[in-house]
Amino acid sequence: MKNSLSTYMKLLCALVLVLMFGASQAIAQDKMAKDDKMAGQKPTKNAVKTQAQSSRGGGADTNIKTDRAPNDPSGQAAKPAGKGRGCSVEVSNETGWYVDIYVNGVYTGTLGPWSNGWAYPPVAGSNLYGRANFTDGSWKYWGPREFGCGQGSVNTWTITP
Repeated sequence: MKNSLSTYMKLLCALVLVLMFGASQAIAQDKMAKDDKMAGQKPTKNAVKTQAQSSRGGGADTNIKTDRAPNDPSGQAAKPAGKGRGCSVEVSNETGWYVDIYVNGVYTGTLGPWSNGWAYPPVAGSNLYGRANFTDGSWKYWGPREFGCGQGSVNTWTITP
């Protein structure tokens, strides 16, 4: 009886060990599958929509540090120190106006009416600003809009009338 009880206990312990090992393998594989899914995901896309605001009259626009300048035919502008891409922002102009786009107050390009373009803010905390100038001296503007740019993240900024 003692011998059969001992054999029974050994078999029971072996069975428990096999079950525990199998369960730990299944849990590890589950975690690896979840990690693989997370690694394969694209960065999240942040979409923002902003309506135009009208200017409050004449005077300097404090959101613009460097306005559009003519190109020098004898050379190119030097690349600013530390400039790199933090993220991408697709700017969608859903207006019938030409809109100048500024990144951190510096002119970077103009979007035509009903068009899309890209801006590349260099770091987190960068802001985008859009401005449509009119022949009567007034303007409409969008932003400044701050994007929390992580390396490689993609954002969309839609500007509307």
